[in-house]
Formats: sequence, structure tokens, C-alpha cells
Amino acid sequence: VLISGTSNQPAGTGVTVTLNGKNYSASIDALGNWSVTVPASAVSALGEATYTVTASVTSGVGNSATASHNVQVDSALPGVTINTIASDNIINAGEVSTGQTVSGTVSGAAVGDTVTVTMGGNTYTTTVQTGLVWSVNVPSSALTAMGNGSLTVTASVTNIQGNTGSGTRDVTIDASLPGLRVDTVAGDDIVNTIEHSQNLIITGTSEGFTAGTALTVSINGKTYQASVAADGTWSAAVPAADVSAWPAGTVSVNVSGSSSAGNPVSISHNVTVDLAAVAISINPLATDDVINVAEKGGSLTLSGTTTNVEEGQTVTLTVGGKTYTATVGADGSWSTTVPATDVAALKDGSASVQASVSNVNGNSASATHGYSVDSTAPAITIDTLSGNNILNATEAGQPLTVSGTSTAEAGQTVTITLNNKTYTATVGTDGSWSTSVPATDVSSLASGSVTVSAAVTDKAGNPASANHALTVDTVVPVLTINTLAGDDVINATEHGQALIVTGTCTGAAAGDVVTVTLNSKTYTATLDASGNWSVGVPSADVAAIPAGPVTVSATVTDKAGNRDD
Repeated sequence: VLISGTSNQPAGTGVTVTLNGKNYSASIDALGNWSVTVPASAVSALGEATYTVTASVTSGVGNSATASHNVQVDSALPGVTINTIASDNIINAGEVSTGQTVSGTVSGAAVGDTVTVTMGGNTYTTTVQTGLVWSVNVPSSALTAMGNGSLTVTASVTNIQGNTGSGTRDVTIDASLPGLRVDTVAGDDIVNTIEHSQNLIITGTSEGFTAGTALTVSINGKTYQASVAADGTWSAAVPAADVSAWPAGTVSVNVSGSSSAGNPVSISHNVTVDLAAVAISINPLATDDVINVAEKGGSLTLSGTTTNVEEGQTVTLTVGGKTYTATVGADGSWSTTVPATDVAALKDGSASVQASVSNVNGNSASATHGYSVDSTAPAITIDTLSGNNILNATEAGQPLTVSGTSTAEAGQTVTITLNNKTYTATVGTDGSWSTSVPATDVSSLASGSVTVSAAVTDKAGNPASANHALTVDTVVPVLTINTLAGDDVINATEHGQALIVTGTCTGAAAGDVVTVTLNSKTYTATLDASGNWSVGVPSADVAAIPAGPVTVSATVTDKAGNRDD
């Protein structure tokens, strides 16, 4: 049983359907439709009662909605009884001449339901009357055409639930009628498109004809010869070339001959030629014929349309090596659901769905529709930022290049997020991507650790993302040099001694290197945990310092690259 509905939630959102205590999963498609097929085993387990079907869905923010629908299970077939015909089920000559009423009763049906009666290849219809009775009149001409012999009368009725029941009664025509009968042609008195191109044997029986009597069979303006056999049967072969010339619609098979008494006898038997061009189509699977990793985790709706196929006909589908069925609707459409467990078993790569259907007369059509399964998420990486993943004061005033690689297809869009702002890049043919964050956005970054995120989706819809940490350090260290030689004056005595140059620094870390330059010579020191530093200038270097003003300079660069001179 197919259960379907609609929802305003995004494509891919799951719907849970509950019937008789069992849950079934469906997935919303791009048009907002969903459907699920309850297996035959579960349907057959339902008793004769009214059941409530519920469907529930939860939005991405956690809001839930539920709908319910009542369904009645009524699988009991109606009954049809045919009353005794002609008081003894034997129709004599007098009763043939007046025609006969075939009547009966029904059970499990209602007033107004249609009863179809078949007798001697002829069909009659009537409706159920008050008291659940029915009747049809079979005229004398029809009985006469049936000729002597035994035959079966069949009556059927379909109730409002769609259940069909039937009954039969055997009767005999014993009216000394030399008669001819034409058996059912092509198994059902319908010539479909396949049979329309094949040889066809027309057979029948006779009463009151001498063995060897010649019969003439006329169909569509052509005649064929037959001969009565010892048991009264006869047959005529119609070549495929002649059958293929039969027009669509009703074709009459006319048989004539002379009885043993020399009386001419003829009969006409109608055959329906159905040449309707049946067609079937398959809609795109998962909206784009690509099943991604998210879609592979849910059920899959298969749907399509048919042409010249009656409502209720069965569509047979094959996907992933398994077979499923759907029922043609009044508008020619069909739909079924592949369970999530079967979808999960589909292998990555290209495959196809096969669908076939026949109309009630046996004309068939088939279609194949290709699709692919891509449940492998792409990869994405972010390269080192600003050379060392640290943004210093100088770099904070410049544009920032964010780049990386991805295995998503060339042309796919990468979305980069930094400080609640988004930027885009495009995957190149070599898998690389790059974008530039404007200097104004970079300068607004607060000191500390920030996260750069990159996200991409491949053509199948599989997502991937990556995060990368960036440290923002725009604090420039402040370096001071303490007074040299106690008074910033090197006297004659001190001019022959080693000199200690000391100072302090803020905004840098222990271990950062201070470079001191004096009289064109450089010396290095390391900051201690308190921010202090010191360097010794050898006495020889001090002795080389000329008289007069001399500049001592010191520089420090922190790990972020911020520099103070």
C-alpha cells in the first residue's frame, strides 16, 4: 500500500509514518512530496477494522508537526448468486424463442453497484436493486446464435471498496438448433499490439452439422475456409499479414455454413483490437538523478507517468537488483518507495532503474532511467595563514589571503567564514581555491585566537568543511634601555673596562631576542621572564668607542613579528 503526502519542509527532511504500531521512513522531495510503501506482509497482517495512519516531521530547529488519516480495511469479497435459469437450467426451443431473464442476488455489495453478466461470449450489465437483487434480459436472437450445447453463465460485482466477487451457473441449450459458436479469440477476445503481428487461429464448435461440412469464416473483408470435424469442432487460420491489417476497434468474426438439414446458419462474434501505444516514463531520482550521502540515509521515491494505461495496473520496477511495484493512478502517474535499508545498500557509481507496465489488454511498455550514487564526501583543507598562522600589527592593516585545496569538482563554490563574515572562492581545475579578506575586515579582528572556516559541497550535494586557527597579535613590544655606566657617560677609567647594557621590554615574551647596536657592532640578549635583558660589551669594543656622543640602539621582534626599535 502506497501512503503519500506533502510537507513544507526542505528536501531531504525525514518523515515518519506509523500504521498498526509499525514505523516507516520517507524523505521529502524537492516539490514537498513524500511517499512510503507499506510491504504486502504488513498489509496482510491488518485485520478487518479502521486504522489511523499518522505522519510526523521535525524541522531543522526542532519544531514538530503531525497529521493523521483514518483508513478502513475491508478485504471481504462480495458474493454473487445466479438463480436457476429457465426453471431447470435447460433452455428449450420455446424458451429460446421468448428470450430469458438471468437474475440473482448479491451480498457484500450495495444498491447501485454494477453487475456484469457473461453468457455465450456476450456481456450484459445491470445494477443491484433494492433487496440486493439484479437481473438482465438475454434476447432470443442471442440465444439462437449460441446454438445447442452446454455453456457457463458468469456474473460478477465490485463493491465500493473495490473488492470483486463472482458466481457461475452451467446451463444447456436444447432447442434442436443447428448452431455455430466461435470460441474466445486470442484468449480474451482482445487482440493487442503483440498479437496484432502474429498468426491467429480462430476456433469454434457446431451443433447439427455433418462432419466435413465446409464453413466460411469472414473477417475484415477476407474469407477463410474451415471444415467441421467429427466432434463438431472447427478452426480457421488467419495469417499474420491479415491480422496486422485489422483496424483498431471492434472487428467481427462471421462464420456461416449449411446444417445437416440444409438450412443456412451464421453467427457473428466481436473481437476488440487494441493498438493503443502504451508508454511509461521515470522521473528524476532524488531530484537530480544523483543520490548523495544524506539521501542515501533515507528512503527513495521512484515515480513517473504512463500513457494509455488504465488505473490500477501494476508497474514493475527494478533498482539495485531488487524489484518493487507501484500502481497506476487515475491520472496515469505512479509512485513507490524504496526502503532506507535498500537505498543504503546501493553501491557508489552509475546505475539505472528499469520500469515496465502493461495495459489491461496486454500492450506493454518499458523504460530505463540512469542515475548515480555518490556518497563520498569531498575533502577540503585550509593553508597556513599569514605565513605562520599569526597575524601581527603590520599584517592586520593589509588584505589577508585565505587559500586551500579541495577534492570537490572544479567550479564548485567554497564559502569561507571569518569573524561572522563570509567570503567565497571557486575550486580550480587543480583543486586549489583562494580568496582575499579586505584590509578593513582584517583590521577589525580582535586580539586573540580566531577561527577561519571553509565549507564546500560537491555536485552530488555531499558537504565538507574545515576549520583553521589564526592568532591575532597586534601588540607592538615596547623596549627601553637603562642608563649606561650610571650616568650615560663613559669616562677615561670606564673607557678601558667592559660595559653592561641593560633594559626592559613589555609586550614581548621570555626568550625573545633583543639586538643591541653600539659603535656599529651588534650584540644579542634574551628577555627573561620579567622582561629584563642585558648584554655585555667587551672592554676592547668599549676602548674603540671614539670620544663624543655615541648612540646605543636596541630592537626586539616578538613571535608575531611585531618590532620595536
